[in-house]
Amino acid sequence: MPEEKNQEKLVKWRSFPGRVYAEMVAEALRRQGIHCIIKGEDVGILGAAMTANSPGKVTVYLLEKDRKRAEQIAVDMLDHI
Repeated sequence: MPEEKNQEKLVKWRSFPGRVYAEMVAEALRRQGIHCIIKGEDVGILGAAMTANSPGKVTVYLLEKDRKRAEQIAVDMLDHI
């Protein structure tokens, strides 16, 4: 019988108006030990070469248990913008 692993599901946390903001926040989360991934609408016919500055909604996904900590980190980073 295979060993059952405790795999928590990533949940949609927050969307940003572009990849730059999403990458900034994701890097800050990772530095605090919060696993996250970024998924965006910004890859089109030009491919990944244009993703850094291209417009489009970009969403950060993380574990539900990290949601409150992530929100505080985001507020600390972005409340002045």
